[in-house]
Amino acid sequence: MRYVYLIISVLFIFGLDLWVENSPLASKFYDNLLRPIMDEGKIHFIWLIATVVILSIIWRKQVIDKNDNIQNLKNKLNSEMEILIQANMQLSKYRLKDNISVLLNNFVKSHSYAIAVQMYEFQEIKVNRKTIYKITLDEGVVTENININAVQQIYYRQRTSVINQFEKAQRLSLENDNPNPLLDFVLDTYSHLNNFTPHDENEEDAVLCSLMFLGLEILEKDYDLGIDSLGDNEEQLRSLMDNYKTGILRGALMRDAFYTFTHIKENDKYNRQYITRLVNVRGNLKLFLIALDASILDDEVYNSIMTNISEGFENLLIDLENMYNNSIERIGD
Repeated sequence: MRYVYLIISVLFIFGLDLWVENSPLASKFYDNLLRPIMDEGKIHFIWLIATVVILSIIWRKQVIDKNDNIQNLKNKLNSEMEILIQANMQLSKYRLKDNISVLLNNFVKSHSYAIAVQMYEFQEIKVNRKTIYKITLDEGVVTENININAVQQIYYRQRTSVINQFEKAQRLSLENDNPNPLLDFVLDTYSHLNNFTPHDENEEDAVLCSLMFLGLEILEKDYDLGIDSLGDNEEQLRSLMDNYKTGILRGALMRDAFYTFTHIKENDKYNRQYITRLVNVRGNLKLFLIALDASILDDEVYNSIMTNISEGFENLLIDLENMYNNSIERIGD
């Protein structure tokens, strides 16, 4: 644009010079008005005009350059500000992660039987008529000299129609006080699983077996409909669930409720107790797993201890929610 101004100015000067040199009217204008001012032509009028135009062009260029420098500075500041915001967000994430570790560690220290606490991200994905549960470790703390073997990431799969059938039966049990759909689901599932052999077992059978045992536990707890034995295959069925580490999945499927399961393999973790609970933390499903030393089963005040742990966990959730809120406020600032 500045070059356009320069061309127009040159053409104006050239045209004005032609007019002054050749027009009688220009001569009269000069004789009557400008000669007295310019002292009898010591300064040629055309050069005065040219000087003014050149100075105007120089001033215009300086203004444009100044505006360009200001805009470049603004762009640089915006870019640096964006970098600072991104860096602050990353720093806040690391700070949040450290603070979560502190919270979990304090929980373990506050409960003598608690040997570990882990927080997982829980996702439910439905694709190709399959329901996929993805569980990924977010954070965790473990007491020293304790073997936990935390699951870093694990998937569980089952036909969506089966999951829907179980969830519907579970919902009718809770909302309508009707145990029959859940009882039918348990019986049908047991009939299916009773025919499998250990060599034929797969991941979907393990998930199906977990749904059956969850149904049995709900029927026994809420309706006092217990089953003394599942027959000769009971040990096989429990081993099937244990082989695929489905305890954490069963805890997730119980949704916003505490769920307890026991490690049944005869090793250094035999009879270790686990408490799980699925909670919604700012729109994200988080699955908590609390590991308790097996000796808690021998404590005479077991029920009181479990109540205390549950209350401590509720306080942990409150502190965690406050921590997330403070982290978001810092990012916003």
